Amino acid sequence: MSKKRDIRQIEAIAKEFEMDSDERREFGDYIEDCKRRGETGAGTAGDFTYSELRVKVGEFRDEG
Repeated sequence: MSKKRDIRQIEAIAKEFEMDSDERREFGDYIEDCKRRGETGAGTAGDFTYSELRVKVGEFRDEG
């Protein structure tokens, strides 16, 4: 998945879940942290799919 597609998906998730700019940035950081910890998604090259990102929002908000 290209970097631009990743960003577009994060932006779409942020809009769907009515995140403000700070929460959107924190969510993006959270996804990057997940990847650094070795978590992988079902997408190309282990990227998270849109539906997986929707689940990650719940995890992210529970940790915050």
